[in-house]
Amino acid sequence: MHLLINGRFLSRPLSGVDRTAQELIRALVAQQPGRPLQIDCAVPRDAPEDATIRQRLTLPATSRIHRSSWRGYAFEQIALARIAPQAMLLSLCNIGPVARQRQLILIHDAQVHDAPESYTPAFRAAYALLQPRLARRARHVATVSDHSRRRLLANGIGRPGSIAVIANGVDHLDRVASDHSIIGRLRLEAQSYVLALTHPAPHKNLALLHRVYRTGDPSLPPLVLAGPRSNEPGDDRIRYTGRISDGELKALYAGARMFLFPSLTEGFGFPALEAMTCGCPVIAARAGAIPEVVGDAAILLDPHNADSWLSAIIALSQDAPARDALTRAGRQRATRFTWDRAARQVLDLLGAGATAASDPASCRQSVPA
Repeated sequence: MHLLINGRFLSRPLSGVDRTAQELIRALVAQQPGRPLQIDCAVPRDAPEDATIRQRLTLPATSRIHRSSWRGYAFEQIALARIAPQAMLLSLCNIGPVARQRQLILIHDAQVHDAPESYTPAFRAAYALLQPRLARRARHVATVSDHSRRRLLANGIGRPGSIAVIANGVDHLDRVASDHSIIGRLRLEAQSYVLALTHPAPHKNLALLHRVYRTGDPSLPPLVLAGPRSNEPGDDRIRYTGRISDGELKALYAGARMFLFPSLTEGFGFPALEAMTCGCPVIAARAGAIPEVVGDAAILLDPHNADSWLSAIIALSQDAPARDALTRAGRQRATRFTWDRAARQVLDLLGAGATAASDPASCRQSVPA
């Protein structure tokens, strides 16, 4: 089987969607000893040097890297459509060349439709133009949760029975060494704080946590927000980390009394599983794919009800046995999500050929129960 990776994502800073592509490719490469795979990669002109790409994706010496003189949408829609046409193109970051039918397109979510305020008009227009056409033309279409599958179909992307569900893994954190020095730099003590991630998109719902902390309730532990400072009004018990490394984030997860994840919608929900992997209890929104991913291993709340979040944070903060129970359940839940499992599902889907396109049961592999 000859696979060609759409490497446009390699030319930009790593996002959650890009991490999926990176880890899935690494897992596919790891399948090679037992499967006859040739995995090549096509990249735009602004991608890193070949040696960096090989190291990042663990590509073997037998893998060819096709470097285009184009970049951006021009690379993806024009140049990429013509590179190694006999290969199965893997476009793992929502968009691929519409002209190419021999392709697996991984569309992570329908957020551009469900939370349009989080995206620019140009971004929304590009996705509205390209994704429905891609879903009609590509030989294989996949997404990362059953929630995303349903929302894509509801927004006219794909046909019933045509979208496979291939859940993300979370075991990439096993390779990351925790950098505990960040605890001291932030003048924190282990188990003394709660943690959340910052993000400028409105659907991430960080405003809810600011409402909770503006109550001034003295029972609330300090809140650490990992990432750049937002435009929300300040609070002396909210601390921003600024940009941090994966090792620093892993240490913050492990040291937190709990992790808060209030998003209004998510196509999957990496952060909740990352926290669980690190033994951190999770309070999350009952929204999007989050309940599907975390199962009964987290406390789920209405993402619009600040009072319920205030009560739950205080109650869990004061209940060590409840935190221990969530820690055990979360660790167990997270072990079900591996990149090896995802890679094997991708290869099974590609091997199914025409059957996968016509049999709904073959396309609805669910998130691990």
